[in-house]
Amino acid sequence: MNSRVQRSKDFVFSVLGPFLGQNMPIFAGCATLFLLMASFPLLIWVLVIVNHLPGYSITDVADLLYQFLPQVPEIQDVILEVLYGLNTQSTTFVASFAAVTMLYSASSGMYAIQKGLQRLTPGARYKLYDRLLAILYTVIFEGLLLAVLLLQGLRSIFRPLSLLLARNPYWSDIIEWFSHWISFSDILAIPVLFFAILLMYTYVPGGKRSPRLQIPGTVFASAGWVLFSRIFSFYIMHFWKLSYIYGSLTAIILMILWLDIIVNLLFLGAALNAALQRKNY
Repeated sequence: MNSRVQRSKDFVFSVLGPFLGQNMPIFAGCATLFLLMASFPLLIWVLVIVNHLPGYSITDVADLLYQFLPQVPEIQDVILEVLYGLNTQSTTFVASFAAVTMLYSASSGMYAIQKGLQRLTPGARYKLYDRLLAILYTVIFEGLLLAVLLLQGLRSIFRPLSLLLARNPYWSDIIEWFSHWISFSDILAIPVLFFAILLMYTYVPGGKRSPRLQIPGTVFASAGWVLFSRIFSFYIMHFWKLSYIYGSLTAIILMILWLDIIVNLLFLGAALNAALQRKNY
């Protein structure tokens, strides 16, 4: 029993040692700053595309973002207000200017994540064109965001089917339980989140690695993202009256706190993968 506890402690230290020794919280703070700066011009581009899609609106974009963010009313209200404000500015000229701002800011955030993952991932390669790759990764992840948004339109197809099945007493209980615990958006958001993090661990640090070996850290980071967002939402809603301190800045402060923890969880997942690989070798 004691030996098992000691092995568990050694493994935990093998994960936390590189994470703290490489100053990952500093990289997480840098990534948080630039990702928040990039979010506004990035959303302008998303809105430019959404405005040309039939059957989609600002509320669809807001519903999508809510799946990845904590369920805190202050944050949701600000997101919706920002989307309406940005939508009025999503002209061709503004969108073109936003492209430059987005690529610089978002690539800086992705670049910070990239450098953090390179420090934690065995066999990572540093390249002169890492900054260009960060821009490419930014475009890819924006494409994933739009893909999920398009798939959300399938809700209109499944809604009549659920109403039909709900007439059956047996199926009505199942549908009610399903609707209570998970929505159609969750079915899309969670696998896409898992896939995006898996791609990040596999390709962003540079060098060749097996996606299969990145699954443990991906599971940890994805589960940590979802669970922490739920716990964070519950805690803010019931125990932390932050609005008394920060007033109108409450939503921004909450976003910074949440995103910083999420990026740290992402780095911890990479540290977990590295520790498992060292243990196996």
